[in-house]
Amino acid sequence: MNYIALSDTHGAHRQITIPEGIDIIIHAGDACEDGDENQLKDFFSWFSSLPVRYKIFVPGNHDLPFELEPEEAKMLVPNNVILLENSGVIIEGIHFYSLPVRPWLFSPLPIPEDVDVLITHGPPYGILDENIGCRILRELVEIAKPKVHLFGHIHSQGGKSIKVGSTMFYNISEVSLKLDLI
Repeated sequence: MNYIALSDTHGAHRQITIPEGIDIIIHAGDACEDGDENQLKDFFSWFSSLPVRYKIFVPGNHDLPFELEPEEAKMLVPNNVILLENSGVIIEGIHFYSLPVRPWLFSPLPIPEDVDVLITHGPPYGILDENIGCRILRELVEIAKPKVHLFGHIHSQGGKSIKVGSTMFYNISEVSLKLDLI
């Protein structure tokens, strides 16, 4: 399976070219700028039209409708887009899971032990985060040990990756990374 992951497009999604042959696309938040609902609607129109079998979206801190009016925001999400928020999905045997780290958690939330790919908007503390990431998330990741953790938010670290312990971390901010996740 071919994967591509990105985040922090802030309304510039139509400038992105998605390569052919992608099976799963993951967007880890900040599809719009400062809660602009028109940008968010346009993003979902673009995202849902991509010739990709599976499309996963995780809201970021700029995707304010998901924070302020969550039920109404969920109605913006097309049927062929998987919205993950403190939930998971298994696709072709790979367990994807998301926590609502926009950009921090204020209390611990459990991560299932069998997660292959964790997706959050914000980074864990001390990992491609300029030391402003979420300390609670760092602790949770150290316990759950997902194979891969995808996140954005810290634009200056976009496109970088690092392996810590058994987890491969990718900051996908402002970039489209074609990945070999699993």
